Amino acid sequence: MLNEVFIILVLLSHFVYTAWLLKKDLHILQLNSYFNDRCLQWLRAKWTLVFPEYNLLPLFAIPLSLLLPKFSVLLYLFTAYLVVLFKKREQGQEKKPLVFTPRAVRLYVTCILFLAFIDVVIWFWLGFTPRIYLFLSIIVLATFSYFSCLLLFFSNYFLTPLEKVITFYYFNDAKKRLQWLRNLKVIGITGSFGKTSTKHILNEILRHKYNILSLPGSFNTPMGIAKIVRTELKPTHEIFVAELSAKKSGDIRELCNLVHPQFGIITAIGEQHLETFKSLENIKQTKNELIEALPEDGTAFFNMDNEHCRVLAKLTRRKSIYYGVDADNLDYKASNIQVNADGSNFIVKKANGETATFQTKLLGKHNVYNILAAVAVASELGMDFKDMLYPIRQLSPVEHRLELRKIGPGATLLDDTFNSNPIGSKIALDVLASMTGARKIIITPGMVELGEKEYELNSKFGEYIADVCDYAILVGKKQSIAILEGLKKKHFSEQAYFIAQDFQDAYRHLLGFLQKDDVVLFENDLPVDS
Repeated sequence: MLNEVFIILVLLSHFVYTAWLLKKDLHILQLNSYFNDRCLQWLRAKWTLVFPEYNLLPLFAIPLSLLLPKFSVLLYLFTAYLVVLFKKREQGQEKKPLVFTPRAVRLYVTCILFLAFIDVVIWFWLGFTPRIYLFLSIIVLATFSYFSCLLLFFSNYFLTPLEKVITFYYFNDAKKRLQWLRNLKVIGITGSFGKTSTKHILNEILRHKYNILSLPGSFNTPMGIAKIVRTELKPTHEIFVAELSAKKSGDIRELCNLVHPQFGIITAIGEQHLETFKSLENIKQTKNELIEALPEDGTAFFNMDNEHCRVLAKLTRRKSIYYGVDADNLDYKASNIQVNADGSNFIVKKANGETATFQTKLLGKHNVYNILAAVAVASELGMDFKDMLYPIRQLSPVEHRLELRKIGPGATLLDDTFNSNPIGSKIALDVLASMTGARKIIITPGMVELGEKEYELNSKFGEYIADVCDYAILVGKKQSIAILEGLKKKHFSEQAYFIAQDFQDAYRHLLGFLQKDDVVLFENDLPVDS
């Protein structure tokens, strides 16, 4: 009787724990656009993060099943599942949470049904007396909980034909809806960074004159865009703004085949997602897919202060609008830039001589570029500078992108946790340097998804930190090695940094010594291997 009770407890704990793991695996798969191979590549790179040592506890039940009585093995396995589930639940919230889209629901339900079937089979196996059934049962239970991602991959593969049919229908339905709206102007925005902020700024400017729809949040995949088009785009809309993201060559071309933009903005190009793109040249070619997709009478907008954008600008045969701060022969040029903790002031001059002085609460020179891109597009669409002054003055930061808040005993928090690229991280430190405060403190795990250059770029990041910060809290022992090298190159004091296991540990350490008027930069909260 006691064995039967523990069989039920083991199967319940196994089901709950594995279902919880499958939800985490699904989140990773979703972030990798539901591509098994891309997700597997990510898991290989982050294996020790996703599968920490304590995850091995249920696997120890396999040899124990050959040595101990059934009751003892079941008791151990039940306890192991409780321990690992408790440890897993200690982890913090994700930066970009799982979204239970219809596809995610279908995939998760399929996984749960497969999991339930497995547990039912194990229920019958554990009812048999021969030890071999106990041994086999423990192997199946422990293996499926440790390698839960394999169950997810199988379910994803199993559903592939259905998903292709659904994708084809929704994609083409959205495409037809866009074709019906012949007077709709479509603006595509891409770049290694600055996309979301530029979209946000452009929306705030244009909505004062036009009926505009911008893609919300992270709706930048084919199905995400198709959903917004089918559910929110109306015949009364005059402008549709789409942020176009990519993790591999062809991604932007696919999105352009759906939305058919007439205007294309490339905000900047840099070394981001090198893990999937492999080279900077591949990144440039992929971003240029937006420009190549423009019609012959389309208009391309280039940030001419970015060397890679300049290269693409010379290649395009479409009408091109150049904007920037330092480059020559610009259609829209920003000058007299003054940046402080309260925001930015700058003058914009158009090629025809028209000028205006803009004020914004947004921090950093990079936001001047984002505003300048939006001003250029709005102006080309017929808006006057004077009509842009108020919306730009009222702009609020995009959440987690150099967002200013208060923290602890009157200290200032500069939240840049959505940033994870070399140029953006350097810009955040420049903003931190411009702010007045008792001490400048940074909390960061460094940068990821930079391929072979990850160590080099994080080391350089460490040098920038040493130039600006009085104290550094680094998150993750392995990721910190490169940053520490950069700190040591600049002779940064060993008493001026702390290596935290995770963000909770880092935050506890920060609150332990934080003082009034300190300025704290949270730079990138992507999880790293500790």
